[in-house]
Amino acid sequence: MSGSKKKFRALVSDFVTTTAELGATIDPKIVTIELRQRIQLIAAQIGVTEATVLRNHMPDSWGRDMARQTYRQIQEHDAHIDAAPDHQLPLNSVGRLIAALSQGLLFHTVNNNATTDLTNAFNPKEAAEALTGLGMALCAHPDDNRPVTIAGNVLAWTKDALVAFADNLAHQRWSSCPCGQDCGQQVTDEGVLRAVRDDLQLLPGTTPA
Repeated sequence: MSGSKKKFRALVSDFVTTTAELGATIDPKIVTIELRQRIQLIAAQIGVTEATVLRNHMPDSWGRDMARQTYRQIQEHDAHIDAAPDHQLPLNSVGRLIAALSQGLLFHTVNNNATTDLTNAFNPKEAAEALTGLGMALCAHPDDNRPVTIAGNVLAWTKDALVAFADNLAHQRWSSCPCGQDCGQQVTDEGVLRAVRDDLQLLPGTTPA
């Protein structure tokens, strides 16, 4: 086995082992993909080979350090979700948020192979959970025009998903048609971005963009 392959496997193994020591689990395949993408990105940015990046720019402690950092980020994110308060929203606002989340999932799907979300900020599972929560709130709502009470975690998932969606649109990482041809997608994407930014203002505690 070459030195580069041995180091690569060691970094992945350290990540998985450290994660287990912290009381969590992670699929080694996910770590392998993340590490490979990180090496490719650094190599493209500084103009060297991937082997050079692995040898000179990836410390031996990467697996352990990244596992601890990732674990802290997950703990902080979970605390942020759990601490979010419930709020009441008008019926039409809930409908718009459902539509915005649905568009976010659509864009994530059509761009997943063509353009990678390098920020990894858009979490499709949480976006789907938010959609479910909003829908269930509507199902439990009486047949009148009173505001709908939405659970705090559902609102937090909604906001996180829409912020990531808007960021990917604003930086042109995602497009309504990522085919590479001029299909008029720029006008569509700009319109969707404006709509998502407007939808974000429906959420409590959101500062106008």
